[in-house]
Amino acid sequence: MAKRIDQIDVNVPVIVQTVGGDLVLRGRGHGEMIVDGDNPQIENIGGGQPYMVHCGGDCRVFVPPEMKKVVVYHVGGDARIADLEGNVEIESIGGDLTIGHVGRATTIRTVGGDLRLKWAEGDVTIQNVGGDATLREIAGNLHIQNVGADLFLRAIEGSCIVDNVGDDLVLNIAFHAGHEYRFNAGSDILCRIQPDTGAQFRLPPDVEFELDVEADVTEKNEGTFITVGDGAADVWLSAGSELRIIGEEEDYVFNLGAQIEEELEARLSSLEEKLNQQFEGLDERIQAHSERFAEHAARIASQAARHAERQVERARRSLDRRKMKSRKRDFGEPRFAWGFPPEPPAPPRPPVEPVREEERLMVLRMVQDGKITIEEAERLLAALENRE
Repeated sequence: MAKRIDQIDVNVPVIVQTVGGDLVLRGRGHGEMIVDGDNPQIENIGGGQPYMVHCGGDCRVFVPPEMKKVVVYHVGGDARIADLEGNVEIESIGGDLTIGHVGRATTIRTVGGDLRLKWAEGDVTIQNVGGDATLREIAGNLHIQNVGADLFLRAIEGSCIVDNVGDDLVLNIAFHAGHEYRFNAGSDILCRIQPDTGAQFRLPPDVEFELDVEADVTEKNEGTFITVGDGAADVWLSAGSELRIIGEEEDYVFNLGAQIEEELEARLSSLEEKLNQQFEGLDERIQAHSERFAEHAARIASQAARHAERQVERARRSLDRRKMKSRKRDFGEPRFAWGFPPEPPAPPRPPVEPVREEERLMVLRMVQDGKITIEEAERLLAALENRE
């Protein structure tokens, strides 16, 4: 059954331990965590410990974007993760994963299907992707251990190391001196370079290559050295089939990369829309429940206010009766002594200051918020009424 859980003042890490179906995880708001899902559960033992999220089916999670760390352990289906400023750690996604607008460090260990990542402010580390992968706009370093099918890389600003690609590798990045670049693909490598690129591409002896740019080629025992521009950046390339280096004016690499991205986007873009539709009725039911609860709370507050006012009125009347009895005991009937003037009566006590309206409203608001009981409110109002 679809259900929502809200938590406020969330300032510790969030760990999504298990999601049986699909997951959408987004940064939104400030200090509040919202979990929509099929019978979700949240655990927190306090003391600065993280929140643990479990969900048997599909799940939608919103967390504060400024959170320092978010961890996802296991998702059985697809996942979409976005808009997080802190560290992101992902252990296992059974299906496809799309992730974007993340900061600091991002670590992805296992994706069973395809991966699409773009707009990462920090370093990105990926262990294994079962299908295709496309990564772009990464401001930090990138290290990939294995991609089972095709890989497309674009706009990687830091060092870039790819240990293994099962099929084709498409590179559309700038190569900077001082960074490390190593790539190994089981099939073809297609590399698009910019006009001002200065790089030396190093190939093993058995790799065939084709050049569509001006370059100096040197054959040595340890392999082939292709120098473009001043050769300031070292780029190690190993292809199972063929290496092709083309210039920026060539559209082939762009079209191939765009095709990979479009295929991934077509499969992944519908995930969030599906979960939004799935939980759309939940939002309406929660809103209706909130309105009914607000009406019920208003009735309780009104009843508490009337009850408290009656108690205050009874206490006032009882106090007045005690005061009258006290005056009779103190003064009794006027007495006269021959030769002496009568004693003047004692000055009356100053009137009791009534409870101010804002004080009464404050007490009633505390009852409505559940901070005090009706009995405690009665005693508080009585104490305020009896003050000197």
